[in-house]
Amino acid sequence: MALEDGGASSLEQFTLLAKNARGRACVVLIQQVLSNKKLFVFRELLDMPNVAALQHTEDSGYYELLRIFAFGTYQNYLAKRDSLPALVPAQVQKLRKLTVVSLAHANKMVPYTTIMKALDVSSVREMEDVVIDSIYSGLMQGKLNQKSQCFAVKYAIGRDTEDTDIDVMIAKLSKWKLESATICDHIDTILSGAEALAEEERNREEAVKAKMSARASDRSKGSNSMGGNPRFTDDLGFADAYSARRR
Repeated sequence: MALEDGGASSLEQFTLLAKNARGRACVVLIQQVLSNKKLFVFRELLDMPNVAALQHTEDSGYYELLRIFAFGTYQNYLAKRDSLPALVPAQVQKLRKLTVVSLAHANKMVPYTTIMKALDVSSVREMEDVVIDSIYSGLMQGKLNQKSQCFAVKYAIGRDTEDTDIDVMIAKLSKWKLESATICDHIDTILSGAEALAEEERNREEAVKAKMSARASDRSKGSNSMGGNPRFTDDLGFADAYSARRR
């Protein structure tokens, strides 16, 4: 079953606690959130004033850690590991699952080698366990294909969005809107051409029918004219009488 909101409903209780939590209390709160198996979105907590204030204190590492869980990947953590708090095994697994979600958004067919590198694992079995755990957690849907050595993505939940990502999204949507308008104009042109051809064909058919009707009417008039002419009938009678006398 898909976890459509990424656990956003469960995050609400932590954002409420963050209103009054300061300093070390915020650190404890962040640790609880990062270990919570039902939470996979963090932006609202990250934006809380008391949590944001940590970035200017000796506990800034916890704020940066929360940012990585919100927007980053396991490789982002490894790159800054020396300056960040250590992760417990449950948190490592959680960040790896979020990393797989990011990969699933980037490609519909993700090679095993790509996943293994992103998760920093050396065995296929360990990589598959993370993917399967992500599926059972409702983070995504898909199928592991051992023969082709790739993960076929069907669905993945949305992750938190950075402010810089919004500008990129707006640019993509604007481009999509422009391309859609161009396609619609092209379709309208095709439809207009098709309608013109259809109208031309209808006019041609009507013209043919009119000609056929006129010819039929002319033939009918000619037939009636020959059958109803008294002189023509008398001439036929005279011809018959003349033929009889000759016999």
